[in-house]
Parts: sequence; C-alpha cells; structure tokens
Amino acid sequence: MGQRLRSDALLAKASVQSGLEDFGDVPFLEPFDILVESLEREAKVEGERRAAAEATLLGLLTKRLLLVNDRKVFPAIAEEEIKAPVFILGLPRTGSTHLHALMGQVEGIRTPLYWEMTLPSPPPSRETFDTDPRIAEVQAVVDQLPKELLKRHPIAATRPEQCNMLSDWSFLHQALLASYEIPTYRDWLLNADYRPAFEAHRRTLQHLQWRNPGRWVLKYPKHLMTLDVLLEFYPDARLVWTHRDPAVVLPSVVSFTGYMRASTTPDFDPKRFGREWAVLEELVLYRGLAVRDRLTDADERIFDLHYHELMREPAGTVAAILDRFEIPYTESSARRVKSFVDRHPKSEHGVHHYRPEHFGFERDRLRERFAAYMDRFGIEPEGKD
Repeated sequence: MGQRLRSDALLAKASVQSGLEDFGDVPFLEPFDILVESLEREAKVEGERRAAAEATLLGLLTKRLLLVNDRKVFPAIAEEEIKAPVFILGLPRTGSTHLHALMGQVEGIRTPLYWEMTLPSPPPSRETFDTDPRIAEVQAVVDQLPKELLKRHPIAATRPEQCNMLSDWSFLHQALLASYEIPTYRDWLLNADYRPAFEAHRRTLQHLQWRNPGRWVLKYPKHLMTLDVLLEFYPDARLVWTHRDPAVVLPSVVSFTGYMRASTTPDFDPKRFGREWAVLEELVLYRGLAVRDRLTDADERIFDLHYHELMREPAGTVAAILDRFEIPYTESSARRVKSFVDRHPKSEHGVHHYRPEHFGFERDRLRERFAAYMDRFGIEPEGKD
C-alpha cells in the first residue's frame, strides 16, 4: 500500500520540485482538498494507480505555479484581450473534435493545441511555435498511449484539444470524473461556483495569446453545464452547438469514458457506469438548454450544427460557420481544410467498436428519454438498431 494522498504534502512537494511557492490568487484549495480526499477514500487507487494519480495532481500544481510565476515575469500577459471567442459545445461524440481540427486550419484562427496546454510555460512564441521542443516532449508521451484510446479520441501534440486543459489548474476539473470513481468530488462539482475555473481559463488564454495572437476557437462539451458562467466571462462569445442522435451518442461516449475509468477501477461495472454517465450527460445538456432559453440573442449568437451535415459537407460547414460569425475565409484556408479532410479519414486510427447493451443501453429507451431534445432540434434517429 502506497503513501496516503494528502493535499498539504502534495502542495509542499510541488513547491520543492518547481522551486516556486506562490500558487496565485485564483481560489483552488477547497476543490483540491475535496478531490484529494475523494481520490484517497473512494477511487481505490493503489500501487501504480496511486502513483499515476499523484503524478497528475503534481503536474497540475506545477503547471499552476509556473503560470502564476510567468504572469509576474511578463506582466503584459494580463493586458491581453480575448475578443469574440467561438466555443464549440453540445453533447460529446457529435463531431466536435473533427470540427475543431478543421477550424484550426483557417488562417487567423487559434485553436489551443495539446502541447501548449500541457506545457504552457514559458508563453509560446509565434516565431518558434512549430519548432518548440515541447512538441516532441509531449508527443513522446502521446506515443505511449494505448492505440485503443486513440480509436476513441484522436490525440497528437499538434492537434487542437478540449479547452478544459486551460482551467484544469483550478481543480474544477470535470474530466477527472471519467478517469476516477470519485463521487464526493463529482457531487461537489455539480454544485460548485465555476468562476475560479473560468478565471483560470481566461488567464491561460491570455498567456497563450500574448506572443501568438489570433481569433480563438475553443471546444469542450461540458461547457453546457456552466454556460451561464462562460457567458459572464466571455460576453461576446459565439457558440457552435453540435447535435446528434443521443441513442448513438450515449453508448459511444460511455465506451470512451468507460475505457478510461476501467483502467483505474479494479471492480469496474460497465452497466453501473453507463447509468452514472448517462445521468451526467442528461444533466449537462438540460442545464445548457435552460441557459439558452434565457438568452435574448440566441439566434444571433448560436450556430446549430447537425452531425450528418458536418460529415456530409465538412468544408462547406466550416465556410458557413465563418460566414455566420464574419470570420475571413481565404482560398488558401479552404485548401488547407480540404487537405485536412483528405489526410484524416474518420477511421485513421482504426474503428471504435462497442455494443450499447454492454453498458445497459437500449436505443429506443434512450430516444424516449431525450425525446424533447430530439423534437426541439429535429434530430433524426441514426443507424440501425
């Protein structure tokens, strides 16, 4: 049995390893303490699993320390303005990862890349952005990931990634719910004030933008849960809301997240996990819809996109989004988008196989459960049952 996870010990260790002591003024100790205790008491992490959890926590603490220090060394970072960012959101497995990568091919657009969000310090520079040694460092880690994981979600150092990595150092970190069975932390997150997370998010965007500017296009499905806070911090944000048959979405996302949870949970039960995750996705979706219903400018701010439209005409979809939000689209950008489509077929990492019944799902019942959502947006049932 390894040494017990303790928040005070982890804070001290991160400071020793980094040589830094200032964790900054963005609140984080409450979620950090709850997360550490939940991991220790509930997640059943032992041996290598415990070591991996500790490494994750230390990595986030070190990232935080370095970002805070950079902001002191380079005070001009705090003067950066984030103007009219575009957020891709909606249920997972609705084509948002593919769309995000396509949007990243457009000149003038900045999509945060996996390497720069993993190792953001010091602030990346436009002049060395494509040759930064951190790219190879992060890619070496990616190359060790299981091929089965990449079938479910393509990852590369130079690909765009979900923007929760901009705020993970706030420790309001929903992605950890996929990796660990931490119900106390989960329940706390569902009722938390997310302003510290979006303050961290905005500060990291300023950090990445300082020496490499552009119009940000960001992506994270779980932003639906806190859409009101997102719009408080980015009042001029534009939204691309992706839609797909929930009877296809839910088994697919549970297969993806369940793969990660199973790797850390000795007694993983796929049907119990399926029930847990379906409730979470349902809650997130309807919280987002509730905020949408209160917007007075939803028609101007939101671009609704159906999965089959994106798959049928990816280049045309990108052009339509850019036109809607008045973002320039040059001929060279169009060629880059088409080239990306040709170079990255849907099955480039292999086919993601899964069976809905493995997680306790019946497609007809899922469609009944999400009927109001499907009717509202004209979502057609997909595939054969």
